[in-house]
Amino acid sequence: MKRNGFTLIELLGIVVLGLLMAHNSFAKTINIEDKIFLNVPENFNYIKLEADEAADYYEEFFSSLGDDANFYYIGTDDSIEFANALINDQESVLEPIMKKMDSKNFSSEKSMINFVSKEMIKLMKKNKYQGVIWVLVSDKNLEDTDYDLFETVQSLKNMSQADMNKAALEYKKEIKGELSLDGIEGMNLKISKFKIEKNKINSPAFDLKIAANMFNINWDLEIYGYLKNNKPIIIGSECIGKCKGVSNIKNMIIYSNTAATNTSSGNSSNIVENLNKLNDLYKSGVLTKDEFEKAKKKLLN
Repeated sequence: MKRNGFTLIELLGIVVLGLLMAHNSFAKTINIEDKIFLNVPENFNYIKLEADEAADYYEEFFSSLGDDANFYYIGTDDSIEFANALINDQESVLEPIMKKMDSKNFSSEKSMINFVSKEMIKLMKKNKYQGVIWVLVSDKNLEDTDYDLFETVQSLKNMSQADMNKAALEYKKEIKGELSLDGIEGMNLKISKFKIEKNKINSPAFDLKIAANMFNINWDLEIYGYLKNNKPIIIGSECIGKCKGVSNIKNMIIYSNTAATNTSSGNSSNIVENLNKLNDLYKSGVLTKDEFEKAKKKLLN
């Protein structure tokens, strides 16, 4: 029986093949100092930045983690390079746009904002920026670096989810006050989510999402923080414009060390299983030889 030119078995083959390819786009586990394991797209890598390179930009986070906190960027190589340049060499990155602005005679503030918006989008496309994930980890106990925050976390441990929801509302008001950007032209910002919950290791976790619009460009920030063995871990993601693979960071966290350790052997068994499925599709005539070889090559890569 055919549907829109395809037999049902051909449609089934296309669906299965699509699922195989989608499965393998998220097939890599990144291990940061054996403290946190993240399930990320296959084309993601990570680098460690020296603390002084990122300290000014992430000053609020570093102050709670102590002087020995380590900072990592995770993403595609191009995205990491661009994000790193924005922190450490912002003038050089934005210099071409600034020169163009100097030569322009804008008729209004709106026309200037539209110009900056278009140039920033061009700049990100040129640098193949797709957003980044960043991780902050510390070897020091939170009790020693920020006792007030430590006490807050301790008080949350014995709370029910209902009580944590009430506490989250109060903290959200405080955060909103600290993030006030009144008077800054071209910038709109709101807290789209703030939740306190107990994660899979039963540690109170702070889940924050901020949505902003700067010069008509969407900017999204996620922050997920918790304690592991009384040591703070903060995972964040930044997306300017359109991004891939950096949203919903809390769902990327693997809490079981055993699961992370066995990732390579697990991936191997998955590859064998998927190869067998491909072979069955080829033998049944759903896939041509050329389609089978292409799919097999992609799977093995």
